[in-house]
Amino acid sequence: MKSNPMKKIFVYIAVLVLVAGCGNTSEITKLQVTPLGQEPKDTEAKFLYALPQTVLKVELTVREERSVAGPYWEYAERYLGLKEVVKKNSSLWSIWDVAVDVHSEMDPRHFYSLNVIEGSFDGSSLNPYLQQGTVLLGTETIHESVKGNGLLSTHNANYIRYEDLGVNNNFEERTETMYKTVVTDTAFVQVPIQRTVVEQKSSSTKAKEAADFLLELRTRRFEMLTGEYEVFPDGEAMGASLNKLDQMEASYLSLFTGKTITKIMKRTWFIVPETGVNLSTYSLDKFSELLGFLPGELMEGKTLEVVIEPLGLTQRAGDYFSIASVPGNALVYRIPDVAELKIMLGEEALATHRISIYQSGHMTTGPIQ
Repeated sequence: MKSNPMKKIFVYIAVLVLVAGCGNTSEITKLQVTPLGQEPKDTEAKFLYALPQTVLKVELTVREERSVAGPYWEYAERYLGLKEVVKKNSSLWSIWDVAVDVHSEMDPRHFYSLNVIEGSFDGSSLNPYLQQGTVLLGTETIHESVKGNGLLSTHNANYIRYEDLGVNNNFEERTETMYKTVVTDTAFVQVPIQRTVVEQKSSSTKAKEAADFLLELRTRRFEMLTGEYEVFPDGEAMGASLNKLDQMEASYLSLFTGKTITKIMKRTWFIVPETGVNLSTYSLDKFSELLGFLPGELMEGKTLEVVIEPLGLTQRAGDYFSIASVPGNALVYRIPDVAELKIMLGEEALATHRISIYQSGHMTTGPIQ
Protein backbone atom coordinates (compact mmCIF):
# COMPACT_ATOMS: atom_id res chain seq x y z
CA MET A 1 0.00 0.00 0.00
CA LYS A 2 1.44 3.30 -1.08
CA SER A 3 1.44 6.28 1.28
CA ASN A 4 -0.01 9.56 0.10
CA PRO A 5 2.82 12.20 -0.07
CA MET A 6 0.36 15.13 0.15
CA LYS A 7 -1.03 13.77 3.43
CA LYS A 8 2.48 13.68 4.95
CA ILE A 9 3.05 17.32 3.98
CA PHE A 10 -0.12 18.45 5.79
CA VAL A 11 0.92 16.52 8.91
CA TYR A 12 4.34 18.19 8.94
CA ILE A 13 2.77 21.67 8.56
CA ALA A 14 0.35 21.04 11.43
CA VAL A 15 3.18 19.96 13.72
CA LEU A 16 5.22 23.05 12.86
CA VAL A 17 2.29 25.35 13.60
CA LEU A 18 1.74 23.74 16.99
CA VAL A 19 5.41 24.00 17.89
CA ALA A 20 5.58 27.63 16.79
CA GLY A 21 2.45 28.46 18.74
CA CYS A 22 3.87 26.95 21.91
CA GLY A 23 7.14 28.79 21.46
CA ASN A 24 5.49 32.27 21.05
CA THR A 25 3.13 32.09 24.00
CA SER A 26 3.20 35.63 25.58
CA GLU A 27 3.79 36.09 29.28
CA ILE A 28 0.57 36.59 31.23
CA THR A 29 0.52 39.65 33.51
CA LYS A 30 -1.74 39.67 36.54
CA LEU A 31 -2.35 43.03 38.27
CA GLN A 32 -4.39 43.98 41.31
CA VAL A 33 -5.13 47.51 42.61
CA THR A 34 -5.57 48.04 46.36
CA PRO A 35 -5.58 51.03 48.71
CA LEU A 36 -2.06 51.93 49.82
CA GLY A 37 -1.01 49.70 52.72
CA GLN A 38 -3.34 46.80 51.80
CA GLU A 39 -1.12 45.07 49.23
CA PRO A 40 -1.42 41.26 48.79
CA LYS A 41 1.33 39.13 50.32
CA ASP A 42 2.28 37.56 46.99
CA THR A 43 3.04 40.93 45.35
CA GLU A 44 6.18 40.84 43.21
CA ALA A 45 6.28 44.59 42.49
CA LYS A 46 4.07 47.59 43.05
CA PHE A 47 3.52 51.03 41.57
CA LEU A 48 2.11 53.95 43.55
CA TYR A 49 -0.40 56.39 42.10
CA ALA A 50 -2.90 58.91 43.45
CA LEU A 51 -6.22 60.37 42.42
CA PRO A 52 -6.54 64.10 41.79
CA GLN A 53 -8.67 66.54 43.73
CA THR A 54 -10.05 69.82 42.41
CA VAL A 55 -8.81 73.10 43.92
CA LEU A 56 -10.67 76.34 43.22
CA LYS A 57 -9.09 79.78 42.95
CA VAL A 58 -11.71 82.47 43.53
CA GLU A 59 -10.61 86.01 42.65
CA LEU A 60 -12.64 89.17 43.23
CA THR A 61 -11.75 92.50 41.66
CA VAL A 62 -13.03 95.44 43.69
CA ARG A 63 -12.93 99.19 43.22
CA GLU A 64 -12.65 101.80 45.94
CA GLU A 65 -13.79 105.29 45.00
CA ARG A 66 -12.42 107.60 47.67
CA SER A 67 -13.53 111.23 47.93
CA VAL A 68 -11.36 113.73 49.83
CA ALA A 69 -12.66 117.20 50.66
CA GLY A 70 -10.51 120.17 49.67
CA PRO A 71 -9.20 122.59 52.34
CA TYR A 72 -11.25 125.48 50.86
CA TRP A 73 -14.52 123.68 50.11
CA GLU A 74 -16.45 126.06 52.39
CA TYR A 75 -15.53 128.99 50.10
CA ALA A 76 -16.18 127.29 46.74
CA GLU A 77 -19.56 128.93 46.23
CA ARG A 78 -18.49 132.33 47.57
CA TYR A 79 -15.41 132.78 45.37
CA LEU A 80 -16.07 130.47 42.40
CA GLY A 81 -19.82 129.89 42.41
CA LEU A 82 -19.41 126.10 42.75
CA LYS A 83 -22.03 124.18 44.72
CA GLU A 84 -21.40 120.53 43.83
CA VAL A 85 -18.19 119.89 45.76
CA VAL A 86 -16.90 117.20 48.11
CA LYS A 87 -17.74 118.34 51.63
CA LYS A 88 -16.49 115.36 53.65
CA ASN A 89 -14.16 112.41 53.22
CA SER A 90 -15.87 109.18 52.18
CA SER A 91 -15.29 105.85 50.44
CA LEU A 92 -17.54 103.80 48.17
CA TRP A 93 -16.62 100.18 47.42
CA SER A 94 -18.00 98.03 44.60
CA ILE A 95 -17.27 94.57 43.17
CA TRP A 96 -16.20 94.82 39.55
CA ASP A 97 -15.44 91.25 38.52
CA VAL A 98 -15.48 87.66 39.76
CA ALA A 99 -13.21 84.96 38.32
CA VAL A 100 -12.96 81.25 39.17
CA ASP A 101 -9.97 79.15 38.11
CA VAL A 102 -9.49 75.40 38.61
CA HIS A 103 -6.42 73.20 38.97
CA SER A 104 -5.75 69.67 40.23
CA GLU A 105 -3.64 68.47 43.13
CA MET A 106 -3.06 65.07 44.71
CA ASP A 107 -5.85 63.93 47.00
CA PRO A 108 -4.11 62.74 50.21
CA ARG A 109 -7.07 60.45 50.97
CA HIS A 110 -6.76 58.48 47.72
CA PHE A 111 -3.38 56.77 47.32
CA TYR A 112 -3.44 53.37 45.61
CA SER A 113 -0.97 50.58 44.97
CA LEU A 114 -0.87 48.88 41.57
CA ASN A 115 0.41 45.42 42.52
CA VAL A 116 2.08 43.03 40.08
CA ILE A 117 1.03 39.54 41.15
CA GLU A 118 2.38 37.71 38.13
CA GLY A 119 4.37 38.72 35.05
CA SER A 120 5.80 42.20 34.44
CA PHE A 121 4.44 45.73 34.06
CA ASP A 122 6.22 48.63 32.34
CA GLY A 123 3.70 51.38 33.12
CA SER A 124 3.03 52.43 29.52
CA SER A 125 -0.61 51.40 29.78
CA LEU A 126 -1.07 54.18 32.37
CA ASN A 127 -0.30 56.86 29.80
CA PRO A 128 -3.90 57.41 28.61
CA TYR A 129 -5.01 57.97 32.22
CA LEU A 130 -2.04 60.23 32.98
CA GLN A 131 -2.56 62.33 29.87
CA GLN A 132 -6.19 62.97 30.82
CA GLY A 133 -5.24 63.79 34.41
CA THR A 134 -7.40 60.95 35.70
CA VAL A 135 -4.57 59.63 37.88
CA LEU A 136 -1.35 61.20 39.18
CA LEU A 137 2.05 59.66 39.86
CA GLY A 138 2.85 62.12 42.65
CA THR A 139 5.73 63.79 40.82
CA GLU A 140 3.56 66.46 39.22
CA THR A 141 4.18 70.04 40.40
CA ILE A 142 1.91 73.07 40.48
CA HIS A 143 2.50 76.81 40.74
CA GLU A 144 -0.35 79.10 41.71
CA SER A 145 0.45 82.58 43.02
CA VAL A 146 -1.51 85.52 44.36
CA LYS A 147 -0.18 89.08 44.32
CA GLY A 148 -0.48 91.09 47.49
CA ASN A 149 -2.62 94.21 47.56
CA GLY A 150 0.50 96.36 47.73
CA LEU A 151 1.53 95.14 44.27
CA LEU A 152 -1.93 95.76 42.84
CA SER A 153 -2.33 99.40 43.85
CA THR A 154 -3.41 101.53 40.90
CA HIS A 155 -3.15 105.02 42.35
CA ASN A 156 -0.48 107.32 43.72
CA ALA A 157 -0.89 107.75 47.47
CA ASN A 158 0.59 111.26 47.27
CA TYR A 159 -2.27 112.33 45.03
CA ILE A 160 -4.61 112.73 48.00
CA ARG A 161 -2.33 115.31 49.61
CA TYR A 162 -2.92 119.02 49.17
CA GLU A 163 0.64 120.32 49.13
CA ASP A 164 0.24 123.44 46.93
CA LEU A 165 -2.18 125.72 48.75
CA GLY A 166 -1.23 128.91 46.93
CA VAL A 167 1.59 131.02 45.52
CA ASN A 168 1.50 133.67 48.23
CA ASN A 169 3.15 133.70 51.63
CA ASN A 170 1.30 131.92 54.40
CA PHE A 171 1.86 134.87 56.74
CA GLU A 172 0.85 138.52 56.52
CA GLU A 173 1.92 141.68 58.31
CA ARG A 174 -0.55 143.86 60.11
CA THR A 175 0.11 147.30 61.66
CA GLU A 176 -1.70 148.10 64.86
CA THR A 177 -1.68 151.20 67.07
CA MET A 178 -1.13 151.02 70.79
CA TYR A 179 -1.16 153.81 73.33
CA LYS A 180 1.47 154.30 75.94
CA THR A 181 0.77 156.42 79.01
CA VAL A 182 3.44 159.03 79.72
CA VAL A 183 3.50 160.87 83.05
CA THR A 184 4.35 164.57 82.86
CA ASP A 185 4.61 167.20 85.58
CA THR A 186 1.02 168.21 85.19
CA ALA A 187 -0.88 165.26 83.65
CA PHE A 188 -0.97 161.77 82.14
CA VAL A 189 -0.53 161.80 78.34
CA GLN A 190 -1.53 158.94 75.95
CA VAL A 191 1.18 158.59 73.31
CA PRO A 192 0.29 156.48 70.19
CA ILE A 193 2.79 153.76 69.26
CA GLN A 194 2.57 151.67 66.08
CA ARG A 195 3.87 148.11 65.81
CA THR A 196 3.93 145.50 63.06
CA VAL A 197 2.41 142.09 63.83
CA VAL A 198 3.18 138.99 61.70
CA GLU A 199 0.40 136.40 61.82
CA GLN A 200 -0.83 133.42 59.85
CA LYS A 201 -3.42 134.16 57.20
CA SER A 202 -6.97 133.02 57.79
CA SER A 203 -8.51 130.24 55.69
CA SER A 204 -10.80 132.78 54.06
CA THR A 205 -7.86 134.94 52.96
CA LYS A 206 -5.92 132.00 51.56
CA ALA A 207 -9.01 130.74 49.75
CA LYS A 208 -9.51 134.18 48.18
CA GLU A 209 -5.89 134.26 46.99
CA ALA A 210 -6.17 130.74 45.54
CA ALA A 211 -9.39 131.66 43.73
CA ASP A 212 -7.81 134.81 42.29
CA PHE A 213 -4.80 132.81 41.06
CA LEU A 214 -7.11 130.21 39.52
CA LEU A 215 -8.97 132.89 37.58
CA GLU A 216 -5.63 134.35 36.49
CA LEU A 217 -4.60 130.95 35.10
CA ARG A 218 -7.79 130.76 33.08
CA THR A 219 -7.18 134.27 31.76
CA ARG A 220 -3.65 133.36 30.67
CA ARG A 221 -4.84 130.24 28.91
CA PHE A 222 -7.55 132.21 27.09
CA GLU A 223 -5.03 134.82 25.97
CA MET A 224 -2.67 132.11 24.76
CA LEU A 225 -5.39 130.39 22.74
CA THR A 226 -6.59 133.65 21.19
CA GLY A 227 -3.09 134.86 20.31
CA GLU A 228 -3.00 137.88 22.60
CA TYR A 229 0.50 137.15 23.90
CA GLU A 230 3.29 139.34 22.56
CA VAL A 231 5.58 136.31 22.43
CA PHE A 232 3.41 133.49 21.16
CA PRO A 233 4.63 129.88 21.70
CA ASP A 234 4.25 127.49 18.80
CA GLY A 235 4.69 123.83 18.04
CA GLU A 236 5.58 121.61 20.99
CA ALA A 237 6.05 124.64 23.23
CA MET A 238 2.41 125.58 22.73
CA GLY A 239 1.20 122.11 23.70
CA ALA A 240 3.52 121.91 26.71
CA SER A 241 2.40 125.34 27.95
CA LEU A 242 -1.29 124.50 27.66
CA ASN A 243 -0.75 121.16 29.36
CA LYS A 244 1.03 122.82 32.28
CA LEU A 245 -1.72 125.42 32.63
CA ASP A 246 -4.34 122.65 32.66
CA GLN A 247 -2.43 120.80 35.40
CA MET A 248 -2.11 123.92 37.53
CA GLU A 249 -5.79 124.77 37.08
CA ALA A 250 -6.85 121.24 38.07
CA SER A 251 -4.58 121.39 41.13
CA TYR A 252 -5.97 124.71 42.36
CA LEU A 253 -9.55 123.80 41.49
CA SER A 254 -9.29 120.65 43.64
CA LEU A 255 -8.61 122.89 46.66
CA PHE A 256 -12.28 123.86 46.40
CA THR A 257 -13.97 120.87 44.73
CA GLY A 258 -11.97 118.07 46.41
CA LYS A 259 -10.43 114.97 44.86
CA THR A 260 -11.80 111.58 43.87
CA ILE A 261 -9.34 108.69 43.78
CA THR A 262 -10.15 105.31 42.23
CA LYS A 263 -8.24 102.27 43.47
CA ILE A 264 -8.52 98.78 41.95
CA MET A 265 -7.66 95.81 44.17
CA LYS A 266 -7.97 92.03 44.02
CA ARG A 267 -8.70 89.52 46.77
CA THR A 268 -8.09 85.80 46.19
CA TRP A 269 -9.03 82.62 48.06
CA PHE A 270 -8.08 78.97 47.49
CA ILE A 271 -10.86 76.46 48.24
CA VAL A 272 -10.63 72.66 48.36
CA PRO A 273 -14.23 71.39 48.00
CA GLU A 274 -15.38 68.72 50.40
CA THR A 275 -15.85 65.13 49.30
CA GLY A 276 -19.47 64.19 48.69
CA VAL A 277 -22.57 65.05 46.70
CA ASN A 278 -24.26 67.39 49.19
CA LEU A 279 -24.53 71.15 48.83
CA SER A 280 -21.67 72.93 50.59
CA THR A 281 -21.07 76.57 51.53
CA TYR A 282 -17.72 78.28 52.11
CA SER A 283 -17.63 81.65 53.86
CA LEU A 284 -14.95 84.04 52.62
CA ASP A 285 -15.26 87.50 54.19
CA LYS A 286 -17.81 90.22 54.64
CA PHE A 287 -18.09 93.10 52.21
CA SER A 288 -19.40 96.59 52.84
CA GLU A 289 -19.98 99.35 50.30
CA LEU A 290 -18.62 101.84 52.84
CA LEU A 291 -15.74 99.87 54.42
CA GLY A 292 -14.76 97.25 51.83
CA PHE A 293 -13.65 93.82 53.05
CA LEU A 294 -14.32 93.06 56.70
CA PRO A 295 -13.54 90.09 58.99
CA GLY A 296 -16.31 87.51 59.02
CA GLU A 297 -17.03 87.92 62.75
CA LEU A 298 -18.15 91.55 62.40
CA MET A 299 -21.84 92.38 62.18
CA GLU A 300 -21.47 95.01 59.46
CA GLY A 301 -21.60 94.34 55.73
CA LYS A 302 -22.92 91.38 53.74
CA THR A 303 -21.54 87.85 53.86
CA LEU A 304 -19.49 86.76 50.86
CA GLU A 305 -19.87 83.02 50.22
CA VAL A 306 -19.14 80.30 47.68
CA VAL A 307 -21.99 77.80 47.28
CA ILE A 308 -21.28 74.50 45.50
CA GLU A 309 -24.12 72.16 44.50
CA PRO A 310 -23.11 68.89 42.74
CA LEU A 311 -25.57 67.87 40.02
CA GLY A 312 -25.12 64.10 40.52
CA LEU A 313 -24.44 63.27 36.87
CA THR A 314 -22.03 60.44 37.79
CA GLN A 315 -24.30 58.80 40.36
CA ARG A 316 -25.11 55.74 38.21
CA ALA A 317 -21.42 55.02 37.59
CA GLY A 318 -20.77 54.92 41.32
CA ASP A 319 -23.57 52.44 41.99
CA TYR A 320 -21.53 49.62 40.44
CA PHE A 321 -18.26 50.23 42.27
CA SER A 322 -16.89 48.57 45.40
CA ILE A 323 -13.28 48.93 46.50
CA ALA A 324 -13.50 45.45 48.06
CA SER A 325 -14.30 43.80 44.72
CA VAL A 326 -12.03 45.50 42.21
CA PRO A 327 -11.38 43.03 39.36
CA GLY A 328 -7.88 42.09 38.29
CA ASN A 329 -6.07 44.11 35.63
CA ALA A 330 -8.32 47.10 36.35
CA LEU A 331 -7.34 50.61 37.43
CA VAL A 332 -9.32 52.48 40.08
CA TYR A 333 -10.05 56.11 39.23
CA ARG A 334 -12.70 58.75 39.82
CA ILE A 335 -15.07 60.40 37.33
CA PRO A 336 -15.53 64.11 38.17
CA ASP A 337 -19.07 65.35 38.60
CA VAL A 338 -20.45 68.62 37.29
CA ALA A 339 -21.36 71.14 39.99
CA GLU A 340 -23.05 74.52 39.98
CA LEU A 341 -20.89 77.10 41.74
CA LYS A 342 -22.30 80.45 42.85
CA ILE A 343 -20.50 83.46 44.33
CA MET A 344 -23.04 85.02 46.71
CA LEU A 345 -23.03 88.46 48.34
CA GLY A 346 -25.81 88.19 50.86
CA GLU A 347 -28.84 87.06 48.82
CA GLU A 348 -27.40 88.32 45.52
CA ALA A 349 -25.61 85.97 43.11
CA LEU A 350 -22.55 87.76 41.73
CA ALA A 351 -21.64 84.93 39.33
CA THR A 352 -22.65 81.37 38.47
CA HIS A 353 -20.31 78.72 37.01
CA ARG A 354 -20.59 75.07 35.95
CA ILE A 355 -17.36 73.26 36.75
CA SER A 356 -16.12 69.68 37.10
CA ILE A 357 -15.12 68.65 40.62
CA TYR A 358 -13.38 65.34 41.34
CA GLN A 359 -14.44 65.25 45.00
CA SER A 360 -18.12 65.22 43.97
CA GLY A 361 -17.63 62.39 41.46
CA HIS A 362 -17.79 58.62 41.85
CA MET A 363 -15.25 55.81 41.70
CA THR A 364 -15.05 53.35 38.82
CA THR A 365 -12.53 51.05 37.13
CA GLY A 366 -10.84 50.95 33.73
CA PRO A 367 -8.86 48.24 31.91
CA ILE A 368 -5.09 48.10 32.21
CA GLN A 369 -2.57 45.55 30.89
